[in-house]
Amino acid sequence: MPSEKLFVPLKTEFFLDFQDRGKEYELRKYGRNFTERNVYPGRRVLLRNGYSGKAELWGTVGRVVIGSLESIFREVDYKLIEPRAKTINEARGNPEDKEIYLAFQVLIDKK
Repeated sequence: MPSEKLFVPLKTEFFLDFQDRGKEYELRKYGRNFTERNVYPGRRVLLRNGYSGKAELWGTVGRVVIGSLESIFREVDYKLIEPRAKTINEARGNPEDKEIYLAFQVLIDKK
């Protein structure tokens, strides 16, 4: 049984994307902690700048999308996943990537 909250440590740039740049979705390779069993709508989520950083954002998991990068970017606007990307191709990265990913919306708590 998963714990009450989903803990997601982020590099500073990605944390700031959530905090200041309109990022709404986190994208992770499918597996281990990032499956439907652990990431589901309504679950509380803690985004933290690093593992022990003091900066943190609390929210709730909203929509969850699973699939290839191609299929995820058909369903979710790339700017909500990678707000610094200038084009969808830049957001996608390697077009040869055939991995399966899980994208989940984080509805940040109002302060």
